[in-house]
Amino acid sequence: MDKKYGVYICEGCGLGESLDIEKLCDVPKEEGLAVKTCPILCGKEGLELLKKDIAEDGVNTLVIAACSRRVLYDVFRFDGCIVDRVNLREQVIWSHPRSKYPAPTEEQKDDDEFIDHVQLMAEDYLKMGMARVQKIDLPEPYLLDTFCRKILVIGGGITGISAAIDAAKTGYEVTIVEKESALGGNAKTWRKQLPGAYPYDSLIPPTIETKIKELDTYANITV
Repeated sequence: MDKKYGVYICEGCGLGESLDIEKLCDVPKEEGLAVKTCPILCGKEGLELLKKDIAEDGVNTLVIAACSRRVLYDVFRFDGCIVDRVNLREQVIWSHPRSKYPAPTEEQKDDDEFIDHVQLMAEDYLKMGMARVQKIDLPEPYLLDTFCRKILVIGGGITGISAAIDAAKTGYEVTIVEKESALGGNAKTWRKQLPGAYPYDSLIPPTIETKIKELDTYANITV
């Protein structure tokens, strides 16, 4: 998968008031990644922006800096795309409100020694989200035609025979290996067994012999 990245930063839910969004945009720009902002990313305008970039610009690896990944997970799910949710709402501005951690004053913005810990936290979370998507690949399904269509079943007891029959029904070639001279295992010594069908109200005669005879009806089972 050739990745085309897009970073999207929401300004809603107090993010725009608590964080310096323009400065936050510099984080992906420094890594050469495209970044866009939106007043409400989960709203109609925001979703249209995301879908347009996916459909027309080929963006398939998205970093969405907004709210918790535990909410709106169906809204920010896009088929064929890698999506990482960077939680700036709950984990940054709601847990570190500006009432307790004031935003820098104009003088402090020009002070190289002043550290805005809330802004720094938001930038670090964004960096982690960007790093995650760079290391993630979409899972690819196994191709069944690359698998061997033969199955070896070790043990010819009731479990092995049942497994062999189930596998044969799906079209596999099955070989049963049994160390004894006859199939059946311990089940051949039973006088009664638990019922396997309704009404389950009493013990029934052993079914092992019926199972052994059933093996003969499958041409793709070898004993």
